[in-house]
Amino acid sequence: MRASFSTALTISMAVALGCGMAPSQPGAGGAASPPRFELSTSCMACHNGLVTPSGEDISFGPAWRASMMANSARDPYWHAAVRREVIDHPTARAAIEDECSKCHMPMAHVQTRAAGGKQTVFDHVPRAAGPSPAADPFALDGVSCSLCHQISSERLGERASFTGGFVIGGTGAAARPMYGPYEVDRGHLRVMESAVGAQPTTAPHVQRSELCATCHTLYTHALDDAGKVIGELPEQVPYEEWLHSEFRTTRSCQACHMPAVEAPTAIASVLGPPRREVSRHDFRGANFFVLGMLAVYRAELGVVATPLELDAAVTRTRAFLRERAARVTIARVDR
Repeated sequence: MRASFSTALTISMAVALGCGMAPSQPGAGGAASPPRFELSTSCMACHNGLVTPSGEDISFGPAWRASMMANSARDPYWHAAVRREVIDHPTARAAIEDECSKCHMPMAHVQTRAAGGKQTVFDHVPRAAGPSPAADPFALDGVSCSLCHQISSERLGERASFTGGFVIGGTGAAARPMYGPYEVDRGHLRVMESAVGAQPTTAPHVQRSELCATCHTLYTHALDDAGKVIGELPEQVPYEEWLHSEFRTTRSCQACHMPAVEAPTAIASVLGPPRREVSRHDFRGANFFVLGMLAVYRAELGVVATPLELDAAVTRTRAFLRERAARVTIARVDR
């Protein structure tokens, strides 16, 4: 009885002090309703301080916030690309910014579209004079924890899911599902429900490549000088390239870009049990160049990751390219 009381007290204190509840938003009739998403800071309260048996710190927050996923809304190359399109097609500015924010400012985009509007880009990006008063923190949080873990399995792998066509699960539910690969006991269910009003839900689809494909398969509309759509082109299709490779049956996107920890490790600092094959949340890829720009222009771009975290991300990325990227050789040249 004493042990049970102690455990309950520990969980209650963790919820009250460590996993600060996001403020509720007024709903219809003045009733409180939970926001559709959570900012990453809410998740970090319980998913930091994670150390493997060998002593490696795999805390999700520091690893993620130095990634391109976390900085998708701050990416200066993306800013330039969107600005170029807007300059070339000024009459289509609203449509361009709305389309381009689907996967670079996804949480804000979903919320804005749900409210009947179109998402803007440059109202939210950092500027020399400081953040805009209109800047939405959900826009700047990029591809955040709450976004990926609330994408449902609905239509994954279908053409309709590409180009940001993911479906957010549990809309309107009392407790939003927060999808993950593990079974969660009743006690830990209550921790997340109390902290952020979300319910951990076992869902194998979060480890499928089709989840990544929703934003990493991009078909872009081509516009004429008047801003009218004249065609469509595949801008980037790494999922479809993977689908036609030998890795389709052996390794998912997550297996390479979120490599698993070998030893069982807790994924929560609040009485989290050890889990097998925990995915690192550093989202290692190839873009060390932009990561370097984020490090140099941290203040101008409003980067949250520390210089040490960004340096570690660049080092991981370079190593990933050297050790894990495909090697292409030219066997013969016909003249």
